[in-house]
Amino acid sequence: MKRLPWILIGTSFACMLSLSTGCPSDDGSGEGDDETAGDGDGDGDGDGDGDVEMVTGPIEEDTRWTADKTYVLAPDAPLFVQNGATLTVEAGTTVLGTNGSALVIEKGSQLVASGTADAPIVFTSNQEDPAPGDWGGLVLLGEAPINLGGGTGLAEGFADPPEYGGSDPAYNCGTLEYVRVEYAGFALQEGNELNGISLYACGTGTTMSYVQSHMGLDDGIEWFGGGMDADHIVVTGATDDSLDLDEGFAGVLQYVFIHQNPAVGDNCFEVSNQGTDFTADPRTTPVVCNMTCVGSGTGGDQSQGITVNRGTQGEWYASIVTNATNDAVTIADEPTYDSALAGNIAFENNIFFGNGADFEAEEIPDFSNEDWAAWIRDESRGNLETDPGLGSAAWESPNVVPSGDVSGNGTVGAGCDATNYIGAVDPAGDDWTQASWINYTE
Repeated sequence: MKRLPWILIGTSFACMLSLSTGCPSDDGSGEGDDETAGDGDGDGDGDGDGDVEMVTGPIEEDTRWTADKTYVLAPDAPLFVQNGATLTVEAGTTVLGTNGSALVIEKGSQLVASGTADAPIVFTSNQEDPAPGDWGGLVLLGEAPINLGGGTGLAEGFADPPEYGGSDPAYNCGTLEYVRVEYAGFALQEGNELNGISLYACGTGTTMSYVQSHMGLDDGIEWFGGGMDADHIVVTGATDDSLDLDEGFAGVLQYVFIHQNPAVGDNCFEVSNQGTDFTADPRTTPVVCNMTCVGSGTGGDQSQGITVNRGTQGEWYASIVTNATNDAVTIADEPTYDSALAGNIAFENNIFFGNGADFEAEEIPDFSNEDWAAWIRDESRGNLETDPGLGSAAWESPNVVPSGDVSGNGTVGAGCDATNYIGAVDPAGDDWTQASWINYTE
């Protein structure tokens, strides 16, 4: 992968880190120069006088980052966008995260990052040899409903955590289109982590299409409540869960490709209602269509397909789970079993093939693994255990175009596009997972 930014910075990077004297001062406005014009270039004309710009914060007025610069998030503290400001990031822009940094969009503010297939926006590590956890990733906080007591919560992974949650289901956290986030996520302490992308109480006004989270230290993408939809999502190499849905999330996810690292990785999907009150409303109720999960294979340890727990609801259609080290689908507790019995969990028109184990039921009295397997295999659900014939499960060079029979029965969930195939990629169409905006290189 091209690692131009670290090499570009050179001695000017030391200057921006205030390691040398005679450097331009920063006024704390978010522009990282001597001016406060809001265009990020120092003279207010938007022409991008420098190649690399250190950004300190907070950003408290509308600001635009342009593709003729590389932006470096100052180390050791998150960069907050707040007080109703909108940060707009131009297509083709590269943003480098440093140790201890993160980009945090607080309630009332927005991130508008609209890349293109040929000019994606890349948030990545500033290290020459990048690794998971080099920086903290993207955090967007909104005011859509969540199911924590009081209707608000404090975000994970911060010494002084910002608040999220509210009563606006249409809340708009901003736009992420053709965006790649790499080598992010770190833990302040056990159970208090940042992810590649963290979406807190983002509502239906939020746009998320063609987004990749790559080589994150914790979860690839985690949703906390809200009801936004997302499509054409790629998660590769997440150390923990690839997609984690919690606290009343109720969006629609379609066209999703997950590829676990062959050595690390937990669930492709972990879906929970709430940590302490498993019956809290609104329930976590995602609808997932046309997903392909390729697990860690025999080299993994924790790798699993889909785990539903803590009283969650949810629906999975026209999806493939293959090559997981352990179970394809796990139902993890009695409240979640009650959701299934009430008809609030659906697995229909899916393929489960080539996993280390089939279907597991945990901590549910009088309901065994065999019972759960029989539930999944009920003919009325149309699930299959036949080989979808994916081209390759090889790490760094996957090919998830199916050559087997993935026609299924055409069932998809409410809110999803109608499709006549199972999995993330149409075998008779273009392979969107091989586009140039995606990075598979470790």
